[in-house]
Amino acid sequence: MSKQWQGMDLKGGGLQQVQMAYKAMERTTLGAYLRWILFGIGWHRFYLREPVGGLLFPAATIAAALVHYLAGWPWLWLLPAIGALADLFWIPGRVVRINKDLRMATMMGSMQRGAPRGFKGHFTEENTTERGRGGGGV
Repeated sequence: MSKQWQGMDLKGGGLQQVQMAYKAMERTTLGAYLRWILFGIGWHRFYLREPVGGLLFPAATIAAALVHYLAGWPWLWLLPAIGALADLFWIPGRVVRINKDLRMATMMGSMQRGAPRGFKGHFTEENTTERGRGGGGV
């Protein structure tokens, strides 16, 4: 490896660093379904960065519990249950959308203007000495 490449600082804008940053934020379908088990507290919605839905699940659960206790209407439990069943079909699409947004934000956030710090040109030392001698093409 030439000295030119050894001196480059790819930590700030290198593709591998960007990929590692994305993987740290990535959401998984399995993770969302495991959190869905506790749908009454809306944990799966918060995991998928849907805070309004995350707050609606506990509110609906508390409202259903209060109405059931005070008025004796057990059928009201169907509302949060229907929402939870709908989320079983909503989760895969949401995971795809959130990961696309995360990937785009990570890539766009890592883009820097110009070449990386320490970049000294396109050609390696071997190519520049050949060009200087007139041996640039075969």
